[in-house]
Amino acid sequence: MDLQIFEKSRELGELLVKSPEYAKVQEAEAAFQADEVAQARVNEFNALQNEVQTLMQTPDPDQAEIAKKADALRNMQAELTELPAVKAMNEAQTGFSQLLNQVNQVLRFMITGEVEEDGCTGNCSSCGGSCH
Repeated sequence: MDLQIFEKSRELGELLVKSPEYAKVQEAEAAFQADEVAQARVNEFNALQNEVQTLMQTPDPDQAEIAKKADALRNMQAELTELPAVKAMNEAQTGFSQLLNQVNQVLRFMITGEVEEDGCTGNCSSCGGSCH
């Protein structure tokens, strides 16, 4: 890799790590890890998910039992997404992903001169200038 490209990539990575979006992800993940209720629910979800996978791998799986546990799994997943710590973490991750997508769109525009139809126009004023 060209040394200048490597350096600019490293600088970009450093800027991304210093971004408010990344800081929110780190804060939300720390809060999620410290939330005993969220951790317990995630552990229950993972255990149930393993049960479903084990049932599905048996030679003659009980379809009714699989369906019952799969429903419970869907319900548990819906409950998980409503826990404040999980919700905050998902929102923070979405925000950071949007930032990364904007960066990729700018790079794509600079390389190809093309923009996605529903993405960045190359003019930061159209999105509130959030790409700088």
